Amino acid sequence: HRSSSYVDANTPIAPATDVPHTFLAGMGPDFSFTVTPLLRIIREKNDPSERCKTIDKVARYKERELVRHGFARLLKGTVLSRPFMLWQMAFLWVLALVVGGLLYSVSRLSGSRGRVVIDVDSLTDVSETLQELVAFVLGFFLTKTVDIWWDLRLKYLQQLFNVIDNMCMRMAIYFPQDTEEDALARETVLRYGLLSLALLFKDAREVDAWTVGEQADLGVNDLSDLISEGLLTEDEASRLNDRGVAARSQLVWVWISSLFTKWCLDGRLPDPFGNQNMMLEYSERARNQIGFILAQLNMQFPLEYEHLVTIMAKILMLTMAFETGMLWGAVWLHDANGTEYTTTLLTAISKSIMLTIMPVLYQGILDIKETITNPFRDGYTDYSFKVFRSRLANECQAFFDAGLYPPYVPVERKTAAVLPPQFLERQISSAMYE
Repeated sequence: HRSSSYVDANTPIAPATDVPHTFLAGMGPDFSFTVTPLLRIIREKNDPSERCKTIDKVARYKERELVRHGFARLLKGTVLSRPFMLWQMAFLWVLALVVGGLLYSVSRLSGSRGRVVIDVDSLTDVSETLQELVAFVLGFFLTKTVDIWWDLRLKYLQQLFNVIDNMCMRMAIYFPQDTEEDALARETVLRYGLLSLALLFKDAREVDAWTVGEQADLGVNDLSDLISEGLLTEDEASRLNDRGVAARSQLVWVWISSLFTKWCLDGRLPDPFGNQNMMLEYSERARNQIGFILAQLNMQFPLEYEHLVTIMAKILMLTMAFETGMLWGAVWLHDANGTEYTTTLLTAISKSIMLTIMPVLYQGILDIKETITNPFRDGYTDYSFKVFRSRLANECQAFFDAGLYPPYVPVERKTAAVLPPQFLERQISSAMYE
């Protein structure tokens, strides 16, 4: 919220470009912001039906607070919030205690204690070697995934945003009149651009929908939310369902290109040939970005590679649990007053700390990789279509307003300059009549 009236200086706000809009037929995305000292959270209402499911997503975090003391009070959205992490930790500790108990029982029955220390030292070398190897492989594994995630947002998705912005900027220049006809032309191009983005999110979510139930939960084939938010008409939805299911997000750019062809033939644009070619280039560029995004989402690491990396991490965790259990078994067997007891106890405590921390880091890297592989889903840290839509719509509406009332226009005139539209010149060959 921004106002000229007095507000408390500490009142939390969101960027003006990200606030919900109602430019299209008085309708817009249904979401709100919740701002904390650490996070700016979006509360999306994704279900237009009576179920009205609300989904929270992080729009931005305050990095300065996070790297100082904010990390200590942040749990949701981190790897520590995953239930599997606790189950795996409990399993490893149970395994360690079982191994330690078995070692203690067997050693007591056999009367053999001295050899336990030698065996533990040998096992320690194995775990340390595995740690170095796994750390190297997981580091490369995550770095490559982060690079892919970064390209999805900054390279491919942003290029799609740029195309929509650029087309709307041209619409602000070619259709600058404050008339119903010009307004409809401007808003149609903007609406189709936002529709393509909305359908891209649905296509991207479909990649990881394994059952009909998951498709329904993700709203992959349900276009009612787009109709209720003014991005789609009933007739357009019917056309998409009948003929464009396989390429919905890309099909919209055919509509845009065809619309510009119609305007060129109707004599509503200056330089029809030049504008037709330019708009076709824009549409092709947008379609290419969508194709790149969907191809990237569908292209996974080779199964053998990801399976091997996962096995390496799990074997290391199990090795650490065995090692910790054997050390504690040795502690229980040693005389509490001996030197070996103190050395083994300190080693067991050290390995216990490592057993608590390292599996969290290794499993966390595996989980992060899975999460950011497809950031178009409904996770807490995934992309928010509603914010992207509002950001684009607010930017494009600002272009439209600037085109309506540029600074050079006198107050009494209130009409922006516009190039005169032209009809296509048709060349007729005499060969047509032969």
